[in-house]
Amino acid sequence: MLSVERNAPVELLGLLEQGRYSIHIKGPPGSGKTTLALELVKSISLGNKAAIYISTRVSPDRLLAQFPWISECLDEQNIVDAKRSYLSSDLPKRGGLEYTEQPEFIRLINERIRRSEQGPITVIIDSLDALKANLNISDRDTTLESILLELGANTNTNMIFVTELGESQKLDYLTDAVVRLERGIMNDRLVRKLYLEKLRGGEIKQPFYLFSLRNGRFTIFEPVRFPQVRFGLQKPEPLEERKPIPTGIEELDSILGGGLIKGTINLIEVAKGMVTEPAYFGFPILLSFIQRGLPVFVTSPQTAKTQISVDILLRLLGLGKDEKALTLFTKYVYFLVHTKEVTNEFNEIGVSKEGMQEFLADFHNAVTDVTKRLGADTFLWYLGVDSLERIYGEEALRRHLGSLVLELGRLNGICLAVAKRGIQCMDNLRHLSSFYFVMDRMGTTVIYGETPPTEIYVLVVEKLNGTNKLLLRSIQ
Repeated sequence: MLSVERNAPVELLGLLEQGRYSIHIKGPPGSGKTTLALELVKSISLGNKAAIYISTRVSPDRLLAQFPWISECLDEQNIVDAKRSYLSSDLPKRGGLEYTEQPEFIRLINERIRRSEQGPITVIIDSLDALKANLNISDRDTTLESILLELGANTNTNMIFVTELGESQKLDYLTDAVVRLERGIMNDRLVRKLYLEKLRGGEIKQPFYLFSLRNGRFTIFEPVRFPQVRFGLQKPEPLEERKPIPTGIEELDSILGGGLIKGTINLIEVAKGMVTEPAYFGFPILLSFIQRGLPVFVTSPQTAKTQISVDILLRLLGLGKDEKALTLFTKYVYFLVHTKEVTNEFNEIGVSKEGMQEFLADFHNAVTDVTKRLGADTFLWYLGVDSLERIYGEEALRRHLGSLVLELGRLNGICLAVAKRGIQCMDNLRHLSSFYFVMDRMGTTVIYGETPPTEIYVLVVEKLNGTNKLLLRSIQ
């Protein structure tokens, strides 16, 4: 599972485009409510400035300075500064609704809606709490909300209400959709979640989305299950001796100070049930090595047959669609299998399953032979740790981990170790690893560093020039 970036939930956009739709966006201060409301308007505007923004907190100048991109969908004259001095608390009686005896800002909304030749119009009330407080209207009194909702229904206008309260309110029952934004801290890391609590006329496909306010924009991360991607080859930059090997993932290289260091083991702890996610993450790293003429050795997770690993590469990662990448793959990628019955079709190399010492000897011989033949000074070992634990046992693996790291250093190699959460040798692996990342699920696939400590990143796939690129997007 990877994610794609969007500026608003697609579930809401189709309903807003029809008009006469109402949304309640709620959450604590700083959770991104205003940004989301403006992104919804921009997403459905199609270049039209068909929006009215009722502000109780910031001036038009300040709003435009904070969100310069809204000028594409919102005229400055339609930013209404609804401060106390401009308001009247005289609301009309319920009944036949004629907009003649209403507070000035409601008359203004009505006039601008009716003057507009673009539609549907979307009105943002930000925030309803402050507006009612300025009008001396009780929180329990929903007359104002009802007036605005009826105005929207009569004029094919969308109404977006922003409130500061997170708990259930009467407004939840009156509006068509309810969106709750949440800001939390998990192990000293920021987490932002968008919950779709109600969606009249639509289907809630995803109960919550992770989102970010990076660069002042609202970005949700929409999960895509088993996306078929194609990571294209990039022209590698020349490497200086003793310099790290780039991973092919720009954000990861930035975190690691340039890439992976020779002679190190680098750990990814993955949640149980994750199979394809580590492959999506590891494949750009694999490509980075083979396009530099550096071999890659694979010990498949869960003792999977080589054919299964190859199928994942061909089916999900688009390897079969790139003849050059496939040629490099068949030349530089080798599978370490615990059997004497090997096939040349997949570059299989048999290694002992009798014990860890025998395995390390076979590993040394295989790596030495291949690197010498290819003229390579280093290599990548993609290691499914649970395979070694299953074959040699927990105690034997734990006892020989130090020897494994020493052997890796002697061979000048780099190990990318993928370990399922809960394996017995995890603590030992953490202490021996140069970097240690955790891959988990939070509605989609996320990854964060423990060594070095990092923010939470979402694994995002971006299409560029016919190929895909893996991005790590931080939650900000």
